[in-house]
Amino acid sequence: MQDLGCVSHISRRDFDERQTFAFRAPAPALEYVSLLIENKLLLTTNRTGRVYAGFQKLSRMEPIVERYLRIADVSERVYIFGETDWKPPRHPNMKLVGLCGASGLAREWFVIADSSTLRVAFVAVEETMRDAPAPEARTFRAIKSSDPAVVAGLAAFAEGLIDTQLAA
Repeated sequence: MQDLGCVSHISRRDFDERQTFAFRAPAPALEYVSLLIENKLLLTTNRTGRVYAGFQKLSRMEPIVERYLRIADVSERVYIFGETDWKPPRHPNMKLVGLCGASGLAREWFVIADSSTLRVAFVAVEETMRDAPAPEARTFRAIKSSDPAVVAGLAAFAEGLIDTQLAA
C-alpha cells in the first residue's frame, strides 16, 4: 500500500491507477472519492452486488439521497450506516443500520462496493471534531482499495455489523 501523505485532493488518475493507497485529506477530497465510486456504481452495477455506505450521521446523506436511491435501483442491496438524526426515504433495496454516537463506526465515512462488476472500498476515520463548522476543517485518515481480498474483507466486516444489529 502506498501512502500519499496529506493531500488536498485525489486525482481520478490516482484513484484508477493505484490499487490500494492511504492518505490524509479534508472532507471535500473525500466527497470526490465517494462520488467516483458512486458514479461507477451507477454505470456498472447489474443487481448482483451489495453496497455499504457510512455517513457518520444520516443527515449527511440528505444532499445526495437521490443518488443513493438510484444506486439502490441498480444494486441487490444498499446498506446505509449512520446516527439516526434524519430519516431517508424508503426504498425496497435500501436498509438503514442505525449507529449510536458513542460507536467507533460513527466516526467513519465509507463506501464499499462488492459486486461482480465493481469491487472497490473507501474507508476514512475522522481525526478532527465531527461537528466542525466548515467541511475544510474536518480532516480524515483514509484508504482506498480495489484489491478484491481487501474489499471482500471489508464487506464481510460490514455484513457482521448488520447481523449484530439485526440480532439486537
